[in-house]
Amino acid sequence: MKKIIAIVALLSTLIFSANISKEVFKVKTASGKELTFKGTDEGIITSPYEGKIVFLEFWGTWCGPCLLSIPHHVKLQDKYKNDLRIVAIETTPKVTAKELLNYKTNASKAIDMSKVQWFLDNKAKDPRAKAYLKTPVNELEEFVKSGKNINYDLVASKDAGNFLYYITKRAQWQGGIPFLIIFDKQGRVADVIQGMPSEDRLLANIKRILNKEKNSDNNKTK
Repeated sequence: MKKIIAIVALLSTLIFSANISKEVFKVKTASGKELTFKGTDEGIITSPYEGKIVFLEFWGTWCGPCLLSIPHHVKLQDKYKNDLRIVAIETTPKVTAKELLNYKTNASKAIDMSKVQWFLDNKAKDPRAKAYLKTPVNELEEFVKSGKNINYDLVASKDAGNFLYYITKRAQWQGGIPFLIIFDKQGRVADVIQGMPSEDRLLANIKRILNKEKNSDNNKTK
């Protein structure tokens, strides 16, 4: 089973393009912390989390599988607090129906793509997603206060700027959520997971990265 997970993880990393790699994005978390994402040929360096495993998740407060993943993330963040940092970026579009209509009728018009990319790719099949177009709200702030005891970083879509659009191009992401990219301690892509990840796969990635680091350290001491 572990070998199968490792093979799947290896194949997943192959879709992460290096063609548009070297860009820098600054975002603020819901708690006001500033994060910097710096693209490299092999992945993304997340500051101030250099030297940590980084789970970069794209999710929505209305998404059932995303909500089911929260307890697993909380558990892993607590258990591996010295080695792991989780950053969850909300992808719910804060865009009005009028803005969307204008974009559809004039696709070349300059517009914040991070607002509409997720909606366009998913066609807003979920009625709750459609509701966001009629009445945009700051859902994330209310969600943070809802008692989920989240112990990792949350970023609102309005604060993610063009980073969301960058990921759609860099990781060939079609906008479906949850979508998770795992980076090792050097910021290299270790796995790309579309859909709700199993806890076994998340654990396997963490252990594989830590074991690789341990073996590397042992070889240096010989």
